[in-house]
Amino acid sequence: MTNILLVILVTLALAYFLSEIFKSLGLPRVLGQVLAGIFLGIPIIKNYLFDANAVSVVSFLTNIGIILLFFFVGLETNLLQFRKNVKESAMISIFNTLVPFSLGFIASRALFHFDNLASLVIGISLSVSSQAISLDILDEAKMLKSKIANLMITAGTVDDIFELIAISLVLVIFHTAGFTGEGTVFSLLIDIGIFVIIVMILRVTLIPFALRAFERDNSQAILFMGALIIVLLMAYLSEIFGVSSLIGALVAGIIVRQTLISGNHRQPWRKNEISHLIHVISFGFLIPIFFVNVGLQTDIQSIFSNVWLALVLIFIDLFGTVGGTLLGVVLSKGTVKEGMIVGWGMAPKGDTELVIATLALSKSLITTDIYTAIVAVAIASTFIAPIVFKFLIRKHKAA
Repeated sequence: MTNILLVILVTLALAYFLSEIFKSLGLPRVLGQVLAGIFLGIPIIKNYLFDANAVSVVSFLTNIGIILLFFFVGLETNLLQFRKNVKESAMISIFNTLVPFSLGFIASRALFHFDNLASLVIGISLSVSSQAISLDILDEAKMLKSKIANLMITAGTVDDIFELIAISLVLVIFHTAGFTGEGTVFSLLIDIGIFVIIVMILRVTLIPFALRAFERDNSQAILFMGALIIVLLMAYLSEIFGVSSLIGALVAGIIVRQTLISGNHRQPWRKNEISHLIHVISFGFLIPIFFVNVGLQTDIQSIFSNVWLALVLIFIDLFGTVGGTLLGVVLSKGTVKEGMIVGWGMAPKGDTELVIATLALSKSLITTDIYTAIVAVAIASTFIAPIVFKFLIRKHKAA
């Protein structure tokens, strides 16, 4: 217990210190938190602080933090605006997935002569995206209710579906993780359908009843506990049906919002109370730990083992994602300016990319050099994209 307390203390203190330095330089605070993780990941420091128990605790807090982040985003999501932009977001998701995937696969085959399986893994790794960093920047700029944020949230939700299908296809091909035969994608679609039906039932039965019960005590603590129960239930159900706990958390936030601001039981101030409580615990404690954990999982020395491969993949990742997003926005009659902002907001990578790469490495589908290059892409996009994104956000607000 003492060691875990020390780990959390050092993690938060260093994350705060470095984030304040980055903020004073006009850079995103999350970069300081990621840098704190990279520093703590130096072998002599990591081996001293992070035993197996501490690593497990940090990983658990990270997962809870991201679940609460997406629940918070759901609470702040206007469903009417979501419906309004869902077509445009689908176009964005198609192209910001297809363009980097295609370029990554072609470059891997033509330039580096990797086999089809390794090239497929690289393409999928470059096509996934993570919104956590950009959402934090939007929150810092008080733009979580803007059209830019809504496009990113809805596009990210569709992206998650594409990623699930892509990962499932990979697992079908490689016969891994318990999947067998031709029924995997079909089974996934059935599970998604069942999850949607369950969400519709809970929307009109259990969740409104539970919210009324939690409100009776007129206590913020009980209301917060109730919100946690709802979001963890939805996250658990979504995991069971292979839909991703993050989508479940996002849906939970949207349902709670709609229940409290519409219908016969309107209490919009309760929605604001829940948002405030979730915001404090997430952005004040759990989200910084998440970003530190991103840095903690990287190995700076390994990045330089295959520089050219890493540079090519970084270029494809950043400009393929931005270009694909821009194409999707323009084709859906959006502006070039919106396309550039959303594109750089979708460019950072996250855990999904590293999970795919780790799975492929464990099955000997890619070499250590390829794995290292994919890790380098995650690090580079985490640092470069938020800087450009924040710069574009500032220009957009000032216009």
